[in-house]
Order: sequence, then C-alpha cells, then structure tokens
Amino acid sequence: MRELARRELARRNLLDFILYNFPEYKINWHHRVLAQKLEAVERGEIKRLMVFMPPRHGKSELCSIQFPAWLVGRDKDRDIILASYSAELAHDFGRQTRNLIAAQEYKNIFTTTLSEDSQAKGKWNTDGRGAYNAVGVGGSVTGRGADCLILDDPIKNRQDADSIVIRDGVWNWYKSTARTRLSPEGAIILINTRWHLDDLAGRLLKQGADEWEVVNFPAIAVRDEEHRKAGEALWADHFTLENLEKTKKDIGIYEWSSLFQQAPILNENQEFRPHWILRRSRDEVLKRDTRRFLTIDTAVSQRESADYTGIVKNYVDSENKWNISSFRKRMSPMDVIEFLFSSYEQERFEKIGIEKTVYLLTLKPFLDEEMRKRNIFLPIVELLHNQTQKETRIRGLIPRYESRSIIHIEEETADLEEEMFSFPKGLHDDILDALAYMSQIAERPDNPYESTRIMENRLARKTNDFGL
Repeated sequence: MRELARRELARRNLLDFILYNFPEYKINWHHRVLAQKLEAVERGEIKRLMVFMPPRHGKSELCSIQFPAWLVGRDKDRDIILASYSAELAHDFGRQTRNLIAAQEYKNIFTTTLSEDSQAKGKWNTDGRGAYNAVGVGGSVTGRGADCLILDDPIKNRQDADSIVIRDGVWNWYKSTARTRLSPEGAIILINTRWHLDDLAGRLLKQGADEWEVVNFPAIAVRDEEHRKAGEALWADHFTLENLEKTKKDIGIYEWSSLFQQAPILNENQEFRPHWILRRSRDEVLKRDTRRFLTIDTAVSQRESADYTGIVKNYVDSENKWNISSFRKRMSPMDVIEFLFSSYEQERFEKIGIEKTVYLLTLKPFLDEEMRKRNIFLPIVELLHNQTQKETRIRGLIPRYESRSIIHIEEETADLEEEMFSFPKGLHDDILDALAYMSQIAERPDNPYESTRIMENRLARKTNDFGL
C-alpha cells in the first residue's frame, strides 16, 4: 500500500516524482515554489513563465530535465521543444529526460513509453502523439510544434551577453523561429540567470511584463520574502552565506549582481565607472593628517521590511581627497543613537550630518536626552536636501570620482560599489545618498591643528546650547 501511495503522489506532484526516482535529492523551499509553478504550467494555468535563479541551484534539473519527463508522463501526446545556447547542451538535457522515461522507476509510475523507432537523445517520440526536440538557439525547428517551449540559458557567457549582435540574433531567432512553433494554447518557460538587462528576458518583459509569471530568486535576499528574511541565502544548507560572500568577493560585483542576484548592470550605461575608483589601505589613511566626518542617510524604523540606513565615514586629507569607509544596515532610532555615540567615542568625528527632516522627526528628542545623560555632546549638523531630487544629489558625486578625488578604503566599500555600478536602476542607493550629503560638511585640513581647534569650539558651543 505504501508503494502504491508513493506512485500516486509521483503521478500528481513533480517533486514526489523526483523523489521517487531519486530519494537522495535534497529539496529546499525554493524547489517547492518552482515545482508549484511548473505544475500550474502543466494544468494550463500559467502560459508564460520566467525563472531567474543563481547557477547550481537546481533550475535546469527541475525545468529542463525532470519536468518534461513528468509532463509527457501525464499526457503522452504533448509536444516539447527545448532550446539552449548550444545544440550540445540541449541534446544533453534531452538525453537525461529520455533516460528517465526509459527507466523502470518511471514505468512504475506512468504508462508513457518511448517510441521504438525514435529514441535519439535530441529527438524522440512517445508511444502516443507526443514528440521531443532539442535544438541550439539559432537552429531550425521547421515542421516541429510545441505545446511547451522550454528555453534554458539562451545566452552562453559574458562575452555573448555583452554583444549586441548576439543579443539581436537570439531575439530574432525567438521571434521568427521558436515563437512561431508554439501551439495556440501552448506554454513558454524561459530559464536563465540575468546576464544583461537587454537579454531575451529583458526584452520580453519590456514588450509585455504583464504576460509573464516571474520566479526571481537572488542568491541573497535583498528584502524580506515569504520564506526568508533580507540578507539570508537562497539555499543555505547547500550554499551557505559565507560561501556566497566568498563567491561575491572572488568574481566581483559586476558578475555577482548579474549571475547571482538577477540584477544585471548595463555596463555601457553605467554612470559611475569602475576605473574611477582608487583604493588605499586603512593603515595608509590613518597615517595622514585628516579631518573626520560622518553622514547618515537615515531610514529608521522598527519594521523588519524597513529600508537600510546608509553610513559614510570620510577622512579628508591635505590634498582634499575624500577617503571613504561605508556600510548599510537596518537600524531602529535607538540603534542609530547608540551607533552615533560609539562611533564618536572611537573616532571623534568633527561633524555628523543627518538629513534635517528625519533628524527632527525621529531622532532629535531622544538624542538630546541621551547627550545630557552621558554628558557627551555630538557635533550634529542638519543636512538640507533643498528640494533636490536624490538622483541629482548623487550625480553630483560623478565629477569627484572622475577627477579621482574620492578614494575607497580597501575592503570597506563593497556595498557602496554595488550601489554605484547599478545606479540609478539598483535596488539600493542609501550609501550613495549619504556620500552625496558629505559635500555639505566635508572640509580639507588647512593645517594639522585645524581639525582639533574646530572640534573643540563646536563642542564648547554645544555645551552652552544645553545650558551647561
């Protein structure tokens, strides 16, 4: 009875089908979500599905190998066309699906079998009217139809993704060849990592985003999701957060953003250029005569879904170079206040800039009370946006970067660089905005004693303001 129940579950559910064939298969929550979408495709409830996931997270195994076998098992009359960037890869998917259908475990579940006279790895038929055809992008599918058109990684690599000629070629092949083979009630499944904003997925979404159901899972969550919090790994049991962070460091933000976060950066339209960035070690910066400034782009909230607070520390040297350290973090008002005191005690910032409206509404009453309690009076400066749009303020940084007047402290600006290279299309700009505000308070040290003298005068004035 238990065996019969397992077989019945495998007929009904894609993941149970996989587990019946491969009991050792490790299933994570994101596989369950994806399997549910694929099952909706089989039922005819989803006609257009896009799947964006990082490499090695199981998208091809589910969509391009297991799903076609399960699909023709439930209906042996289904026609499938599968395409990838090369015929070799497409044929390999076809081989694995064919071998699944030929296995005894499959025969225990479904009555569908392979036609005796058509069992090639890239082209095989069922014992019904169904057919499977694998083809490389650009290849011919004339005379073949598709109830399900599966496109798995239509672009091969970075070089191809950055070529407008190849992107146009993929797009033209899709429109003139692949799309024309779809039956009236047929479904399209597009599976890929987002190499480029102008890839096939990007063009299809631009043409009609409402038509597509999109499953988009970045390797590290950028916001709270149903199954994980912001900052958590997609498949933590397999690819830990530590492993992902190491990958990010090894491959760089450009490839990380595209392949792992599904947020491609359009290199030719970048407003901030990677070659503008100069770097210094923290030890080298601390040897210089500098004035120290701190700015905060505050998004204080107790909610877990709150935006990040952007933090920028600026060590201005005698050449008027800004030496920058930065990070972003979700912080409550009391978190921000505690951070201000601890940072000031450690580094004695000459000025601490906070946007005026946020400061007055959320921080000032509590901060004033804490300064009295601790007898420490922070040099707060209220920053003004002067009705200037955030993007405009941030673009004011471009001349400074272009003239090499901003230097990043090594290993302390990764989040800032992520925001820079995806601006203005990126998910975050909190640190960039905090850095842009720095222009209101940062000053060069005209002599080595200037910073100390100004800071002492400011503290004296603050003390008088509080009647002490």
